[in-house]
Amino acid sequence: MDILNLLANKAQPLSSTVSADGHLVSLSASLSDQLGYAPAELLNQPIERIYSVESVRTLQLLFTNPPADEHIHSLELTLIRRNGGLLQVVACGLLEWRAVQTARLHLLKIPLGALGHRLREMHNANEVMSQMLQSAKVAYWCIEFAEAVDINNSPDEIVRQVFENDSHWRLCNRAMAEVYEMPSDVDFNQQPVRLYWPRSPANEEFVRRLIEAGFSVDCALSVDRRHDGSPAYVENDVRATIVNGHLLRMWGSIRDVSQELRMQHDAEQRIDALRRVFDAVPDAVLVIDEHLQPQWRNAAFEETFGITHGAGIARLLLDNALPERTWHSVPLPDLSGRNLNFNVHCSRILIREGVAWRVAVFRESQGVRYAEELHP
Repeated sequence: MDILNLLANKAQPLSSTVSADGHLVSLSASLSDQLGYAPAELLNQPIERIYSVESVRTLQLLFTNPPADEHIHSLELTLIRRNGGLLQVVACGLLEWRAVQTARLHLLKIPLGALGHRLREMHNANEVMSQMLQSAKVAYWCIEFAEAVDINNSPDEIVRQVFENDSHWRLCNRAMAEVYEMPSDVDFNQQPVRLYWPRSPANEEFVRRLIEAGFSVDCALSVDRRHDGSPAYVENDVRATIVNGHLLRMWGSIRDVSQELRMQHDAEQRIDALRRVFDAVPDAVLVIDEHLQPQWRNAAFEETFGITHGAGIARLLLDNALPERTWHSVPLPDLSGRNLNFNVHCSRILIREGVAWRVAVFRESQGVRYAEELHP
């Protein structure tokens, strides 16, 4: 007896035949035993008795669209044991439909065994992680490169490959879709990557920062595109999978900072407007912080005292211990180093609780010395 016959006798194959009307025509004794049934107990029973819903759908599709050569090369099926347990198998066989009146599917099955257990564990773990990510308030994303990026090249070439190599979204959760204002009927994961993360000077700089940091960086700014085409300024925490010098995927989380940047831009515009207002004041103005250091000066101050003498002027004022909200004549060196008399007025401005700055106004006295309280 050769080795194949020996194996066949010792390990009886798991086989079955299914009819086109969805009934079990035959089962091998070994398969009945695996499922926990007596021989012939399942004959003429509907296939739903032992096959999972997904497997029933797979078998029905085969009868609807039978292969031209009648050969079934590989199927992944799940059978249901009598006690409710699952038996995962890989099957191959023959779908007779040309020479018979009623089509029949003959299958030979191989149990996955320990591999099937690992697959179930992986499936369950993946399902748990997916549910956690989808329900998270943080926006998570992952880009997978079908065409790996060779990071052994120059930065310019790496940037080109990142934007031009074939890639797709591996995962974008609901919070991510909300940031990009994705309609509820649109699946973010099926959208082109470049549609929402386009190649641009800002995003090329973002990739260069990733390259310099070894594709591990926090709070990196990119300029993305929302579903309606408007820009989205987002900070990214990015990590990557790199194997043998090839970038396979990037993933991370984002935080939408568009509103913060708009507020910052508006604040900068207001500050710039205030600077222009104070530059229009003919008197010299110097602002001194709580550490007695100059923080700001207007154009008239720079024209009168220069741009580097702020600290010296501040010390002279403090040495004279001038009272507040009163004009006093103080000799101070001008831009050329000459001591001239200036009428100086100091005010304390509360910046925040416990922190006050001083605002000093200088006006050349032209020889007139006086001190009087200034009433607002």
